[in-house]
Amino acid sequence: MKNKRSPSGFSILFFLAFLVALFLLFTPFEESGTRATMLPKYLAAGVGMVAMSPLVFLGKIRMKLPSLLVATLLFTLVFHVVVVNPVPPQFVLLIAANLALAIAIFEARFSYRREFEAALACLIGINVLTLTIQVILYYFVTHSIYDVHQLVFGTESRVTEEYFNIARFAGLHVEPGTYTNYVSCMLAIYAFSAEFSKKRIVLAVGTIISVLMTHAASSIFFVSVLLLLLGWLWRKRIGLLEIVIALSVVVFYIYASNFIDHLMTRFGGHDPSLSFKMQGINTYLDAGVEEKFTGFGYGADPCIGCHYQDIGVILNLVSRGGIIVTLPLALILLRIFALHGLILATFIVLIPAYCIMYFYEAPIWIFLLFAISSRQMLDKRVQPGARSTVPGAIAPAGMVAHH
Repeated sequence: MKNKRSPSGFSILFFLAFLVALFLLFTPFEESGTRATMLPKYLAAGVGMVAMSPLVFLGKIRMKLPSLLVATLLFTLVFHVVVVNPVPPQFVLLIAANLALAIAIFEARFSYRREFEAALACLIGINVLTLTIQVILYYFVTHSIYDVHQLVFGTESRVTEEYFNIARFAGLHVEPGTYTNYVSCMLAIYAFSAEFSKKRIVLAVGTIISVLMTHAASSIFFVSVLLLLLGWLWRKRIGLLEIVIALSVVVFYIYASNFIDHLMTRFGGHDPSLSFKMQGINTYLDAGVEEKFTGFGYGADPCIGCHYQDIGVILNLVSRGGIIVTLPLALILLRIFALHGLILATFIVLIPAYCIMYFYEAPIWIFLLFAISSRQMLDKRVQPGARSTVPGAIAPAGMVAHH
C-alpha cells in the first residue's frame, strides 16, 4: 500500500517505522531465566530492518561521506571477525545488521526529517515520563520501586531500593546505568538533528534531570557532558536565564537527593562497576605488543568476569580489533575534530569513549554518524523539483551534497 502524506507533509506510517526501530535499538532487553541468550538482540535487529526497509526504498538513499566512513569500519570489523579472529556466523550477522541499521536510520532521516525527529522526541519523552512516574510512585505512593521493565518485557530489572543509602531507578530499562547510556545518547543525537526551540530545551532539561534521577554513577558523567555539549551547540540561542535555571535545577537535585553522599560512600569502598572498568583497562595495558597489534578478537572477553564492554566503545574497538579496525576508527575521530574544532569535538568523543555499550550497538553509531556530519549537511533544505513541495521540508538523501 502506498503511503500517503498528510497535507502538512508528515507521514504517520514513517513516524511509526522510525519509532519501532528506535525503540528496539535504544531499549535493550534481556531474555529471562538462567540460560539467557542473545535472541532478543537478533529479534530487535530483524524487526528494525523490516521497519526501516520501506523508508530506505522510498527515500532513494545515496550514501554520503559519514555513512561511507562507518561502512568502511564495518567492512574491517567483518574482515576481523571472519578472517583474523573468527566468531560464530550469527554474531557476524548481528554486527553487520546493527551498523547497517545505524546507516539506514541516519540516511532515511534526510528524506523524512520531521518523522525521525518526532519519533526520537516521542521516545525520549516516553523514557522520561516512565522514569518520573516510577520515582513519584516510590516516594509518594508505594514506597517501593514499581518494576516497569518487568511489566513490559517480562523480566525483572536490576534496580534496588537501598543501594549505598539511595534508591536506583531505571524506567523502561533493565538497570539505571543502561538508562543513562541510551537516553543520553538519544538526547545527544536529537541535539545534532533538531533545530533549537524553547520546547526542545525543556525536553533536554527534563531528560538531563531524569538521567540524574536514576542515581547511576555514570549519570554524573553524562549530565556533565550533555550540559557542555548542548551549551556549545546552542550557545548562540540560549540566554543567560536558561543557563542559570538549568544549572540551578541540576545542582539543587544533586544536593537535595543525597546523591553526593551516595557517591562518596560507593566509591570510598568497593564499587563493582569501577573495578570492572579498571580490570578491563589493565588487561589491555598488560597485553603484549603483538596482541595489541592484532587485537583480542570480538568473540570473548580477554579477562574472566570483567564485563569488558565497561571500558567504553572506543577502547573496545581498538583493543579487540587491533590496527585493522583502529585505522578507519581514527579517520572517524579525525573528521570529528576537523569538523567541530577542539572544544566541541572533545565533548563528542567523550561519549563513545565512556559509553558502556557493546561495540556493535546501533545507538552509538547513529550518534557518531551525526557527529561526523557537517552542519550544512544536516540543515540542507529542499531544492526546486524535490520530492516534497512543503516549505522547509528536507531534501531526499540523493539530493544532499557530499561533504
